[in-house]
Amino acid sequence: MNSRPNPLFMLRSLLGRPGVARAEIEAFQNARLRRLVRHAWDNVPYYRRLFERHGLKPQDIRTLADLASIPLSSKKDLQPLPTEDVVARGVDVNQLIVHQTSGSTGQPCKIRRTWFEERMLNLFRWRVKWYFGLRAMDRQVSIGLRRPSDPRNDRFQQRLLQALGLYHSSVLDCRQPPQNIVRQLRDLHPTVVNGLSGSLWRVSLELGDADRRVIRPRFIHCGGEVLTPLMRRQVSEGFGAPVYETYGSFEFNIIAWECKETGDYHTCDDALIVEVLKDGRPAAPGERGELIATSLYSFAMPLIRFRLGDIVTRGAALCACGKPFSTIRAIQGRMADCFPLPDGRRLHPFELGILINNAPWVGKFQFLQERLDRIIMRAVPLAAPSPEAIARVRELAAQQLGPKIEFEIALESDIPLEPSGKFRTFRSLVNSNYDDLDWSAMS
Repeated sequence: MNSRPNPLFMLRSLLGRPGVARAEIEAFQNARLRRLVRHAWDNVPYYRRLFERHGLKPQDIRTLADLASIPLSSKKDLQPLPTEDVVARGVDVNQLIVHQTSGSTGQPCKIRRTWFEERMLNLFRWRVKWYFGLRAMDRQVSIGLRRPSDPRNDRFQQRLLQALGLYHSSVLDCRQPPQNIVRQLRDLHPTVVNGLSGSLWRVSLELGDADRRVIRPRFIHCGGEVLTPLMRRQVSEGFGAPVYETYGSFEFNIIAWECKETGDYHTCDDALIVEVLKDGRPAAPGERGELIATSLYSFAMPLIRFRLGDIVTRGAALCACGKPFSTIRAIQGRMADCFPLPDGRRLHPFELGILINNAPWVGKFQFLQERLDRIIMRAVPLAAPSPEAIARVRELAAQQLGPKIEFEIALESDIPLEPSGKFRTFRSLVNSNYDDLDWSAMS
């Protein structure tokens, strides 16, 4: 499985050298696409069946113009399949790094990559941080979720850098009360603060003038959830620093990042192919559509024309700043409401992820807070769950929510999209940052 690209091109591209031209990136995408399609045909049963069912052969896909011939795939297509159907032949599954997606579309899925693929995709994320202004001696603090580390995901290089005092990083659990996070930030004196958009917003509302004299980051880097214009302004004012946003996913790592000059988002064209489709056709600049992506670095588990379930506004084919990347103008991505509870707690929705992780029978889900003391888990089952399986979820919910919260499981045949066209996995009818958002004004 030869998935390694031209090292000279990648070095220049990752370092952001001005000499990398748009034509060079497109030539790389075409060559990489041909190799990926041939590899998927030869080694991945799911794609072999998909291509044959639609009368396609590898030689039919030569350039980006041919990509539309390949049918779309989604989590719903991959989720029920055995591992050997989606992972390439000859790959040791036991050596792959496994990511369990957050289920922000209501359909969790396992994504598998080799150590090399993981390192390459992480390099693109580092490139974005360098672009925003990260320096080797910066003290980074990330406000997010502490996730268990996959033992196969050896981060020796990162540990070595931190041992040398370079790129120091700390993680604060976003599920803490914002006041606790502020106290820890005062102790850590970060020069860069990263985090989930909603968590950063909640922390920013707690910061006073005395805090800002101590907590003085050079910039704020956020992602993972939609950042509304109001939230952006409050985060920037709260921390007294500019805010830069990235758009990514477990499936593709980094997808796009904010241009400091134009405010549009550069798509990571040297790591994936991004399409924006409206009613099945390519969206025009300024039109909203569904984001479809093809990873140019996923050969162990290829993702070709994969539907993330996110709605974005297509931007210009080339950013006006002069960098050789196409653009996205606005991202209507993951909208995750926090759930205010009667005892004053604010439940971060990802705390409910333990319920889904222990419910393999769930194919699609939504958590809906109807009242302060009532939360419904709407679930579309892959197969009829046993009473014991449902009881297990109820038991875990009681542990997470406490005895004063009414919790209900509602089995559904389907869960419709919002009127906006977006699927909202965590929806609070009590308090939401997103209900009044006018997406047409952001296009």
